Amino acid sequence: MYGANFFPPPHIKSLYELVMENFEDKINQVLLAAAVVSLIIGYIKEGFPEGMIEGSSICFALVIIIVVGSGNNWISERALASMVALSEKQEVAVYRNSEKTVTIDSAELVVGDLIYFENGSKFPADCILISGMDVKTFEGELTGEAIDIDKSPVNLDNFNQDGVSATLLAKS
Repeated sequence: MYGANFFPPPHIKSLYELVMENFEDKINQVLLAAAVVSLIIGYIKEGFPEGMIEGSSICFALVIIIVVGSGNNWISERALASMVALSEKQEVAVYRNSEKTVTIDSAELVVGDLIYFENGSKFPADCILISGMDVKTFEGELTGEAIDIDKSPVNLDNFNQDGVSATLLAKS
């Protein structure tokens, strides 16, 4: 009903996109224009084989720049994709219709799961604390706050979310 519990992975650029990205650089645009002009002028002045040397040299240099730049960016994109895939894999202990915890991937968390956590636990979900003492959370990755936030368990006195009455909690 709420969808999977993960962010979509970032767009990984294709090799074509990485090659075309090189032509957004002004220096590469100038080199391409210089190569075309040099090829045309060389062909007009000196003919086919001799007039192509300077323009071909510029084209060759441009190809080297594009191959090296695109290759490096392609390797970086693949490394980023594998790091994102690894970083999203988090196991979480939950209670699901039993008194024993079951370990699942955090992407499988759903509304209503009771999460068991200990000091240092990390899970990507909004939660309501049902029980615990001296619970503090570090929310710096989400909010940028550098300090831990004190959390207290929900009870009849402090439960009120969007006008929902505390009697709902008493009935469940």
